[in-house]
Amino acid sequence: MKIKLIHTQKALSSTPLTLAEYTINPYRGCEFGCKYCYAQYNRSIKENILGVKINLPQILKKELKYKKVNKVVLGGSCECFLYSELKYKITYKILEILNEHNINYIILTKSSLIKEYLSLIQKENCKIFFTFNFTQERIKRALEENSPSLKSRLEAIKAIKEKGIAFRLHIGPFIPYISDLDEIFSLFKDIAYDINIELYHHRLGNFNQVIESLKKNNISQERIEKLISVYKHEKNYYNFSEKLKEEILKKAKNYNFKIFYIVPRWQDYYTQDIDYEKPLL
Repeated sequence: MKIKLIHTQKALSSTPLTLAEYTINPYRGCEFGCKYCYAQYNRSIKENILGVKINLPQILKKELKYKKVNKVVLGGSCECFLYSELKYKITYKILEILNEHNINYIILTKSSLIKEYLSLIQKENCKIFFTFNFTQERIKRALEENSPSLKSRLEAIKAIKEKGIAFRLHIGPFIPYISDLDEIFSLFKDIAYDINIELYHHRLGNFNQVIESLKKNNISQERIEKLISVYKHEKNYYNFSEKLKEEILKKAKNYNFKIFYIVPRWQDYYTQDIDYEKPLL
């Protein structure tokens, strides 16, 4: 992947997410290559080019002089803990600035590289949403070609918990018949308490690429056909979402989980209707 150093004019962007007022995205593009990535619809993102917002920490310092900020999301449309972060340290510098200003932050990540930053993260101001939506490496490789291994991510999650940082497991996107609820629940029975389950949105999630990659990686044709059927019609989608809800309620009785269930609307996605703080149970 080609690295391009870019200069941004803005650090804080308003966000429709109900989690915070602003989002900060230190990179444009990603090294992980997730087929289902919603950010690929951003026209400024170029394939095989990672944009490093090299001046973002300086811009953030300037903006905080005249903006009152209570809480921000780190990584609303990018991964903050990329392999290149170990060289450029943009996220590291952002965290230092947020800590200096005593600003609350929510980190969205699926990267085991966050382990390198745990000593910097202020647990009284932070919450980490950590994505773990598959339990088999072959499926991860099919849909997240270059993301950190599942084993390394489990190790990072355990380190986060040991550090005492507020944590929520994010099963998102939950891809029907590909993500396995039983296996994930069983894997996290002694680790997670708060869990997001966010149903995959095919319009933003590059559906054709997902299907093609699953086929190339010899995922069961039966599972693929079932997945296709969910998104064939709006009615199928909402019927599946209700069945999944019933399944979650039934299975969660065996665990001490606080579940947050997110079902994007068929036509669009980022709306104020999506409430990440309203638990299903």
